[in-house]
Amino acid sequence: MICLTCQSYGPAAAAKSGARADGALAESFTLGNGLKVIVRPKAGSPVVTVQVWYRVGSYHERVGIRGIAHLFEHMMFRGSEHFGPEEHSRLIQNVGGYDNAFTAEDMTVYHQTLPARHLELPFKLEADRMRSLKLDSAILNTEREVVKEEFHQSLNNPFSRAYLEFRRRLFPGHPYAWTPLGDLEDLNQISVQDCLDFYNAHYAPNHAVLVVSGNVKAAEVRSLAEKYFGPLKPSGSDGSYGQAFDLSTPPAEKRIALRLDLELPVVTLAYHIPPAAHEDIPALEVLTAILSDGESSRLYRSMVRESKLAVHAMGSTILQKDPGLYGVGAAFLPNRDAGEIEAGLRREIRRVRDDGVTRRELEKAVNQALAEEVFGGYSVDHLAHGMGESEILEGDYRRFETVVRRYRSLTPEQIRDVAVKYLTEDREIVLIAEPLQTNWLYYAAGWAKSIADAVRDWAARIFK
Repeated sequence: MICLTCQSYGPAAAAKSGARADGALAESFTLGNGLKVIVRPKAGSPVVTVQVWYRVGSYHERVGIRGIAHLFEHMMFRGSEHFGPEEHSRLIQNVGGYDNAFTAEDMTVYHQTLPARHLELPFKLEADRMRSLKLDSAILNTEREVVKEEFHQSLNNPFSRAYLEFRRRLFPGHPYAWTPLGDLEDLNQISVQDCLDFYNAHYAPNHAVLVVSGNVKAAEVRSLAEKYFGPLKPSGSDGSYGQAFDLSTPPAEKRIALRLDLELPVVTLAYHIPPAAHEDIPALEVLTAILSDGESSRLYRSMVRESKLAVHAMGSTILQKDPGLYGVGAAFLPNRDAGEIEAGLRREIRRVRDDGVTRRELEKAVNQALAEEVFGGYSVDHLAHGMGESEILEGDYRRFETVVRRYRSLTPEQIRDVAVKYLTEDREIVLIAEPLQTNWLYYAAGWAKSIADAVRDWAARIFK
C-alpha cells in the first residue's frame, strides 16, 4: 500500500433502495445495518473499481489523538481475522489490480481497481477488515513510526509547513485547524485502547459508503454486499467528535506572515466559504475557473502578462463538509513589494464585485467543466471517486451527476453575487510566505526583467 496520506448478528434486514433520479446512471440501496451502496454501471469496461468511504477523518479527532485517522489508514493493511499483513494488497495485485488509500479532513477512503471478473475479491477483503482488524501494540508501534516519518518528510517541504501553519490559524479552535498529518506529540502517546475506541466508533457499516463502478450490474453488487457486509454489526456511536464552524465569525487574524525556505515570496488572499453542499458553491467554483484557471484567466493576464507584478498566479476552492476556503494568490520576484501583489490581487476581486463577469467568461468556464466530465467519464476510478466524495461532503452522490447542469444554470449575476457575499475585505485574510533569505540572483533577475519590460513597452508605443 502506498499512502497518499468480526462479529455478526445474523442476516441483514431487507435493504432499502434509493430512488434513481431521471437520467441518472447510478443507483443506490442501503443494507439493514446502515451500509449505503452506490452502483455506477459502465458497460464494456474491462475493470471495476470498489471503494469504501468511511465518514471519518481528522475532523473527528480531538486533541490527544490528532493523527489517529491517518494512522488507521496504515493499520488497515496490517491484517484482519482471515488475512495477514499486506495480504490485502498482494491478493489484489495477484489478479492484475491495484489498491491504495487516503485520509482527508472528512473521510478515509480505501479503493481498488481490478479486472471485473474478480469483483467478489474486494468485497471479501474489505468486509473482513471493516470489523475484524488486528490491533495490538506491535502493529501500532510499527505504523506509528511510519506515520511519524511521513510527518517529518512533510515538514521538509516548505509549502506543507506553510499550509499546516495557515490552517492552524485559519480555523482556530476547530478540528480543521490540523490536517490528517496530525500532531507529533499526540502521535507519540496514542494507545492501543485509543485505537480500539476509534475503530469501534467509526469503522462500521453505518458509517461507511460502498461505491462500485465498472462492468457490473446492480443485482450482482447487491448480492455480494448482502453476503459479505450484511452480517456486520453497526456501531452504536453517532461517529461525530467535531463541532460546527461559525462562518459568520470574523477572522481571528487578518494578516498571517511566515518566513520559510522558499525560492520566491507568495501572497494569498483567503476567505472562508460555506460547506460543500451549500447552494452558492457552484458559482464559487465557476468564479475560481474565471479568475485563475490557466494563462487566459483574469489573474494570470492581469498579474503576469499586463502588470508584470508576478511570475505566477493561482487560485483554489477547498471544499469541506463544514465551511471551506477560497483563495487567490501570486508568486513574485523579490524586487517587488508584497504590498503591490496584495493590491493587485484585491483589485481583481474588486473588479468582479463591482463589474461582474461576462457571459463569454461564464460559458468558457462551463465548457471546461463539461470537457472534464466527458474525459473523466472514461475512468471508473473517476466516476466512483466523484460519487463517493459527493455522498460524503454533500450528502447526495447524485450531485456529482448533475454538477455541470448546475453550472449551466448559472448567470453572470449569480457569479457576481457570490463575490459580493463572500469575497469582501472584512472577511479577507492575507497570507504572506516570504523566503528566509533573499536570493540576490532572483532579485537581480527581477530588476533586469523590469527594465526589459519597460523598454519593450516604450518601444511598442513609439513604433506602433
